[in-house]
Amino acid sequence: MTISGTVVDAAGRPVAGARVYIARAPGPVPDVAAVTGRDGKFSLAAARPGVYEIRCSTDSLGDASATVNVGNRDAVVELRLGTR
Repeated sequence: MTISGTVVDAAGRPVAGARVYIARAPGPVPDVAAVTGRDGKFSLAAARPGVYEIRCSTDSLGDASATVNVGNRDAVVELRLGTR
């Protein structure tokens, strides 16, 4: 199972180079992060079904977080930066 998605800015444009990581999971997870590509996309492994908190951060646009529920299928999320 994976948690994938896109990091965008307040205007909806993809953000490259954002660090995305799992902040909370239904069990232990390795301390790893994904870095978004030019298209703002990322993908993280989800070890088991449950509720995950995903966070991302950048030097210039701040941070964002989202909660996703991973079932027996992959989860997709959009993280929007610069909206605070």
